Amino acid sequence: MAQNLLSTRTINSAKAAGKPYQLRDGGSLFLSVQPSGSKLWRYRYRLSGKAQVYAIGRYPDVTLAQARRERDRVRDLILQGIHPLWEQRPRTHDEPPAPPSFEAVARAWLAANPQWSPGYSRQIRRYFENDILPAIGTVAVADLTPTHIRALIASIADRGARCAALLAQQWTSQVFSHAILQGLREDNPASLLKGLVRRPTVRHHPPLGWSDIPEFFQRLDAWDGHPDIAIGLRLLALTFVRPSELRLARWQEFDFDNAVWIVPKERMKMRRPHMVPLSRQALAMLRSLRAWSGHGPTLFPNRRDPDGVLAASSFNHAIGRLGYGGRFSAHGFRATATTLLGLLGYPDKLVDLQLAHRRRDASRAPYDHARFVGSRTLLMQDWADILSALADGERYARLFQAFGPLSERRTRMLSVIERE
Repeated sequence: MAQNLLSTRTINSAKAAGKPYQLRDGGSLFLSVQPSGSKLWRYRYRLSGKAQVYAIGRYPDVTLAQARRERDRVRDLILQGIHPLWEQRPRTHDEPPAPPSFEAVARAWLAANPQWSPGYSRQIRRYFENDILPAIGTVAVADLTPTHIRALIASIADRGARCAALLAQQWTSQVFSHAILQGLREDNPASLLKGLVRRPTVRHHPPLGWSDIPEFFQRLDAWDGHPDIAIGLRLLALTFVRPSELRLARWQEFDFDNAVWIVPKERMKMRRPHMVPLSRQALAMLRSLRAWSGHGPTLFPNRRDPDGVLAASSFNHAIGRLGYGGRFSAHGFRATATTLLGLLGYPDKLVDLQLAHRRRDASRAPYDHARFVGSRTLLMQDWADILSALADGERYARLFQAFGPLSERRTRMLSVIERE
């Protein structure tokens, strides 16, 4: 078989095309020219009856002479039945650098996404360190195949963690996409495995119904648990923010004089700051909480770790102790507000804005947190008064009369909206 077919001049003059193409040097060594202009050395071989491709490196970081020497070295290993990825030895200065491992590319991908919230970043890193990297982290990213990824995903799904398996497929796919952008491989093996694990049925967070609210607050009044968690549940009901947004809140975010709370963008799902007008009832709860929790920086300090905050499961654990485990959650206060305000005819767009849901108009989204301040303030006070009335056992007909579309409160809100 002819070898050494290429020259440096031929390589330098090779131009990118609409799709990848190969320049053969012989002896199963070839240069893959990518549409992006990257030129990647690859060595094709068979081991144990399977055709495989070994990634040598990128030209000109790896010269033509270095690529040929690496081809010869790897060929000798294969003749001995040794997989080139298994052979570990120090590399001399004249040898090409080892191809990057999946772990190296994964960590580069993580570093390239600083916009993620700290909690989301920790979640991804935990999945990688517990499941993904132990399985494929040491393998060169260019040598991984759908077979490797299928085994990884199946092993996670087989232990009953279907959601984790889907996330592993999603995140490994993004790592491979990053590798393609860096010219480290030509395809995405994880993207070929969509549908391998069936997505479990989504269980949305159910709301409390009209008839459930009085009993819920009666049980909460009688609960003998920690006062800060009880206050936290009331604040979740009054503000219908996401539990993490409240649990991680700091006192510096609250303006008691103007009755407003600004949640910083770092804690928001949509990565934008969010304004929460504070009702009279919410302000009273916050003052009680501050008297109980002391003068630290956070609303919910961790009782065992002064530098930490309340555990993520604390609110749901308390709801379970109240007798609502499995049928209601801390996140369900958002669905409760959405459902009851909708039944009373409050404007959907105003409620969605206060829920900090994603807007389709991305050009306006950065300004949403400061829009409709007056009407949102009225909305939040109405909601607090609705909850108080329901907790006191008020009937639906009286509530509809006091808060419905024809009520004086609604007329006042609509006039404010017109001015805004």
